[in-house]
Amino acid sequence: MGIRKNKAYTISFFMIDSANRPSRLSGLSFGAGDTKISKDGASFANTTNNAAEIGSTGRYSLALTAAEMNADHVHIYASKSGSDDQDVAYATGGQPSGSVVTNGGNTSSTFQTDLTDTATDYWKDALILFTSGSLSGQVKKIGAYNGTTKFITTVASSAFTTAPSGGDRFVLVDL
Repeated sequence: MGIRKNKAYTISFFMIDSANRPSRLSGLSFGAGDTKISKDGASFANTTNNAAEIGSTGRYSLALTAAEMNADHVHIYASKSGSDDQDVAYATGGQPSGSVVTNGGNTSSTFQTDLTDTATDYWKDALILFTSGSLSGQVKKIGAYNGTTKFITTVASSAFTTAPSGGDRFVLVDL
């Protein structure tokens, strides 16, 4: 499975000993500011967590939060004295995502979303996959999308097992 947008993910990378290339450098201790993240080309900011060495291998792991992974392109930069800087870039697949808006008219086949696309039927024939809530893992084909009201309607013969709840998250796969 690929790296998913808005889903926590742990990366690993190695640090090269700048005095003894290409050997890995073991024993580094990462602190605030040693690992930075850029999302979709924005300015770099400190990561929430610090990298930690995996055993005594010169390979380090870094747990990224769902918020840090909420981008189409994530760029990680690690820097420590005595080692070569490490740059790692990831694509999250770029699937558009959204959530269900609380609405008394929501059903198992028609529900309001927070999508921003304004063209009617913009998402028609795409797949919608729920990533949270009681529908997590369920996928259906979209039969209609109303660009004004932001309601999605699944194809006529295909409804979810229940109506989604407000705040339930989903990704869209455009076919």
